[in-house]
Amino acid sequence: MLVMNIAILGGGRMGGALIRGMLTAGITTGDKITLSSSSAEKASLAAADLGVTPASTNDEALKEASVVFLCVKPAKALGVVEENAIHLAGKLLISVVAGVRSSDLLKAGGSGLRLIRSMPNTAVRLRRGITAIAPDASATDDDLMTAKHLFSSVGLAVVVREEDLDTATAVSGSGPAFALLMLEALMQGGIEGGLSEEQSRIFASGALEAAAALTSGSENSPLALRAEITSPGGTTAAGLQVLEDSDFTTAVRSAVRAARARSIELSKQFQKG
Repeated sequence: MLVMNIAILGGGRMGGALIRGMLTAGITTGDKITLSSSSAEKASLAAADLGVTPASTNDEALKEASVVFLCVKPAKALGVVEENAIHLAGKLLISVVAGVRSSDLLKAGGSGLRLIRSMPNTAVRLRRGITAIAPDASATDDDLMTAKHLFSSVGLAVVVREEDLDTATAVSGSGPAFALLMLEALMQGGIEGGLSEEQSRIFASGALEAAAALTSGSENSPLALRAEITSPGGTTAAGLQVLEDSDFTTAVRSAVRAARARSIELSKQFQKG
């Protein structure tokens, strides 16, 4: 268990998921976490639901904290950091805000701020997420270890360069939606073939879970694993041929490129100067 005070600025889904994960994993206790939100009332309600301490304002939440999670909406992030710069000095700020660059957060926060950017995906609410974390030069090795430990409570943390966060967002953040489109199509195929909706959902979900389990549990590439379960002239080969003829892999790679480009485009809206 980490003996530190943690402030969560923003009581939305991501802030709540992080709190639940840390408490469930036993990384810290509710009396060590202070939560602020867009209003004192919202903070009080969310804190009561999560079992942590509410703060009526951001500066109140920051008073005793040594680690701060910035979980506000992107449009508000720089304003929140700038307004509380004096209270952030000497603290580790972990930004969970999409698109707001380290350089802009540091400009808003002033000197003395230590910063790590992060990009968790939606599965953190199930404690099975993947979080890309990009430490700024202002962060120490101990800060990075702390961030990895905290995010381990909601899944796996992977360290990347900040310039790779847009790609990580496209693959890890948007990727589940792409996979869900595949799952939806598999379900529809099963229903068209005579399965009930419930049966098709179970089989389609299991298929994607099997693919993920095979990939994470083996050192072999997806190509090699696919070859292992594809018998020449068999059912899998017949289906794969249709996907290859429709240029499926090119479409998915194009989707990743489009998501990455949009992430870069959106980040420009929040740049300072």
